[in-house]
Amino acid sequence: MNDTKADIGEELERTVCDRSSPGSSLKIMQSELGRLKRIAAGMGLRGADAEDVVQDVSIQALKHLAKCRTRQGAVRWLIKVTVNRCLSEHRRRRTFRKHARDILRQRSLAVANPSGAEQKVAGAEELEIVRQALRQLDARLLAPLVLTYFCDLGSQEVGRVLDMKASTVRSRLREGRMILARRLIERGIKR
Repeated sequence: MNDTKADIGEELERTVCDRSSPGSSLKIMQSELGRLKRIAAGMGLRGADAEDVVQDVSIQALKHLAKCRTRQGAVRWLIKVTVNRCLSEHRRRRTFRKHARDILRQRSLAVANPSGAEQKVAGAEELEIVRQALRQLDARLLAPLVLTYFCDLGSQEVGRVLDMKASTVRSRLREGRMILARRLIERGIKR
């Protein structure tokens, strides 16, 4: 009889992520949350950025952990996805910094070498295109962009002003930048 109970216990442990128990995915995620935060911090992400990564992994986990056969498999999956998400965040930052340096370099060259009236007209046209693109943005995306880039406020400060979480501010900034970039590229502005 004791052997049967032990066998049943082992079987339950092996199938803890089975589709028949949807709550188990949530339990595993909650139990591994501390480890995932330590992984994100160990990979060089600061508090809010590490929280964003863990939040993204949590959302993915709700969708995918039910496919795991064992608890160990689920934990391995969580660790792998967290590490990959941290690496993606570092790549995204590196790309952003590269583009920002290129833009600053081009701006400094333009200021150092003004080529006359043509450049002033082109600059005025670009500025008008940017203004139009900003006017077309939804207010929920425009407010964080304006407060961050024109008022030099951080995501925590913008969150306090707009009465929202800092992570929400960052996601709206990301969404607003992507929409704005797409519209500017469509209009021929690539800098």
